Amino acid sequence: MDNQSPGMYRRAQARRFFGLEMVAAMPLMAIEKFDALLDQHGPNLEKWPLTEQGQARELLKMSSAARTRLKEEQALSALLSACPAPKAPVGLAARIVKKARESN
Repeated sequence: MDNQSPGMYRRAQARRFFGLEMVAAMPLMAIEKFDALLDQHGPNLEKWPLTEQGQARELLKMSSAARTRLKEEQALSALLSACPAPKAPVGLAARIVKKARESN
């Protein structure tokens, strides 16, 4: 496994176990990892780490569950972007700093 990525290693194992034909249809990224990356980086794949973008796109081609999850996150992101950010009451930051200094 020396100069191979974990995905390449998994594919090599799967080739031995399942045969070459079945491996071609297996995505490199698991849906659980996709969900974790979606939660961490948001629905814009361009903002994901470069090392993950290709595998995520491959999974999206193959998985309706991944496509649905991405669409849900895109809709939520659009909804949150449409709402104005709440404004903090005047002087809140100063009160927080004062309280923090008092507790030390």
